[in-house]
Amino acid sequence: MNRKQGITAFYIELLVLILVFLGVILTLTRIFAFAKEESGQAQVLTRAVCLAENAAELVGAAQSPQELLALLNQGDNAQQEADGGVRAWYSRDMQPRWDGDFCVDVSWQEEGRLVESEIAVYWQNGTEPVYILRTGAYRGGDGA
Repeated sequence: MNRKQGITAFYIELLVLILVFLGVILTLTRIFAFAKEESGQAQVLTRAVCLAENAAELVGAAQSPQELLALLNQGDNAQQEADGGVRAWYSRDMQPRWDGDFCVDVSWQEEGRLVESEIAVYWQNGTEPVYILRTGAYRGGDGA
């Protein structure tokens, strides 16, 4: 192989190496972008689960829908719904805030001494809930 062919082969190999390097960089960039998106979704889901669990504990503690509203309402972030349920809003960091990104809908269905509740957590005015929790609480009587 003469000198000219050696230089040409070197440049071709260098070009192939650069193309492979660019391919690896683009692939890793996509992977990291996807990981960031997944991390954001996981963060929203984790916070939605925490908000639903907190609301479920308040359902267990409340004796009526009005008391549930009083327990959830911190800083005018909650309102009573026509069906007896309660809707409350929270910020991204799960602080009570009337214009928050999270909306927590808590239904209240009473059947005798049993209260069943469905807690749906929505993200940024979404139509599909991020998380749904169904719970129930028994309301003990007056010693009977």
